[in-house]
Amino acid sequence: MIKRVLVIAIAAGALMSFAAWAGDAVKDTTAAKVAKGEYVGAKKCMMCHMKIYKAWSEVKHAHAFEALVAATPEQIAKMNALLKTDVKGKPESDPACVKCHVTGYQEPGGYPAADSLKNVSLAAVGCEMCHGPGSRHLAVPMSDKAGRRAAILKPTAETCTKCHTDAIAPKFDFAEMSKKVHPVAAAVPAK
Repeated sequence: MIKRVLVIAIAAGALMSFAAWAGDAVKDTTAAKVAKGEYVGAKKCMMCHMKIYKAWSEVKHAHAFEALVAATPEQIAKMNALLKTDVKGKPESDPACVKCHVTGYQEPGGYPAADSLKNVSLAAVGCEMCHGPGSRHLAVPMSDKAGRRAAILKPTAETCTKCHTDAIAPKFDFAEMSKKVHPVAAAVPAK
């Protein structure tokens, strides 16, 4: 009997912790932050959009920051030539590189964050890089499906070409790349 009660208590605690974690962006957001929007990280999106999150985790955007960390001197030299930059140190520390390899660079709640765990969730080209800060979406009640959809941005070619410039991607095709970046069609999560 004691074992059963302990298991139930642990499970209830885990559910309560999960509920607090999943809802903390809503609880801790002021009206001003919601209006302006704050980045929350792709892990928050995963909670309702698991299929999309799993598909995203397999594309290059999900590993964009890792590519900076693993960049060879030859790759750095090639990018310096293409972008007319002068990155000499670690590309993962250089703003010229980082701004296109993380989510919400120097934006409210974006990368770099004071919280190292949040930095980890923003160290990729995540959902919010294309769809805008997630706090707006999370602040809308689940019952307001139209409001939740309206709270996210619909990416355009201009959204992508901020980083996928002519120098890096001269043959950039928004329609074709959208299929690669978003291989699972976006949909309202199941009830």
